[in-house]
Amino acid sequence: MGRGPGFGNIDRLPNGRYRARYVGPDGRRRSKVFGTVKADARAWLSAQEAALVRKSWRAPEAGRRTVGEYADDYLARNDLREGTRSLYASLWRHHLTDAWGAVPVEEVTPAAVRSWHVKAGRTTGPTALAQSYRLLRAILNVAVADEAIPSNPCKLRGAGTPKATRPSRALTASEALRLAEQLGRNRRTERYRALLLVLAFGGLRFGEATALRRSDVLAGGRLRVERSVRRIDNRWVIGEPKTDAGRRTVTLPAATAASLEVHLKKHVGGSPDALLFSTGSGGYLARSNWNSTFRRAADAIGLPAVRPHELRHTGATLAAATGATTKELMRRLGHSSPAAALVYQHAADDRDAEIARALDAMLGAITRTRDDDIERPR
Repeated sequence: MGRGPGFGNIDRLPNGRYRARYVGPDGRRRSKVFGTVKADARAWLSAQEAALVRKSWRAPEAGRRTVGEYADDYLARNDLREGTRSLYASLWRHHLTDAWGAVPVEEVTPAAVRSWHVKAGRTTGPTALAQSYRLLRAILNVAVADEAIPSNPCKLRGAGTPKATRPSRALTASEALRLAEQLGRNRRTERYRALLLVLAFGGLRFGEATALRRSDVLAGGRLRVERSVRRIDNRWVIGEPKTDAGRRTVTLPAATAASLEVHLKKHVGGSPDALLFSTGSGGYLARSNWNSTFRRAADAIGLPAVRPHELRHTGATLAAATGATTKELMRRLGHSSPAAALVYQHAADDRDAEIARALDAMLGAITRTRDDDIERPR
């Protein structure tokens, strides 16, 4: 029994059930069997025809690919840096595969994502949870691009941003100098004094700073940033900076540059490839060791709760206090976005030097005030 003229046709099978069939835009015949109510088959055909008219039709088999299959393809992309690939693989393995690996992408709904996010939040830290959510969203974006699903079901507002246990705070310039002095008092930590100054007043990322070599120290108190280092699977991996704008030259305040010159003479080998900031044996400095050293120094001078990463926040805040524009700050810090990377990279180099000079004036004023306090009779 056929449907008659129009889109597709409906047949009644020997068992009394109805089968609807049509030819899709890809030239393949599609069919679906229903129960004994012909109207169900007719409604399905009408829905398929409407999807074709709205240009929202998708091949049914595409949505049956699992999230795990899409994840495998995503992690195999050639444009992922090694460190990024390792992070994504770990996030998928520890936080996503059990919940989503075997689920067809067409069955992933906003409600299912919301339920997973609530459940995962009970046992997963805020940073790992936000990273996992962003990875799931990125994987499903590929399914959207493949037209396997009409839209991305990851719609939770703010879920891709970690909820910090406390807001980040910038150190004052005086606090940063006191920390540097504290490191300089101890023979075992004195070699890290210049590192703290570069992080606080240059705004470099830790991996960028610890990948610097003697040859990256340029005339005029400038540092050439063109690589980063991180520990992955018990080995050191050298790669490009975190963002496209990460390749840059940063001008240090004169006082920080002078401290760096002293550091070069005392703690850095003569080879152009010698690490600028290293362990006593000349190897890469592990973030965990630096964090412990930093916290001991902060406790020793009685600083309120502060995290090592906030040295970079300090660099950004102090530079902003000089009147630097947003574009200049983004260039100095190596921040980027797909839309703004080129704009940030076009900020003027001489303006970066002006930022450093303003920082230097700020530090000089603090030093003079402290010297006056020491010399003033009690």
